[in-house]
Amino acid sequence: MFAAHAAFRRGALATARRGITTSRTALGGADEPAYIHAKHMYDVGATKNRKLVFGLATFSVVFLGTAIPIYAINFQQSKTQG
Repeated sequence: MFAAHAAFRRGALATARRGITTSRTALGGADEPAYIHAKHMYDVGATKNRKLVFGLATFSVVFLGTAIPIYAINFQQSKTQG
């Protein structure tokens, strides 16, 4: 009985250890390829058509910030009308 229990524990420990690896990480952290363009990424002054880009972005945020609640209110009220 004890031998079967010990064999089961050895098998369970081997299964539990199978998913843990200690090898090299797969490029998901603070490595060079992730930050290759970081120097120029947030250079707002060098953005082409800056007024157009930020104007469209501002308009989109304001439009969606008002259109989504209005649609949600109309949808809820249409459900209560029956």
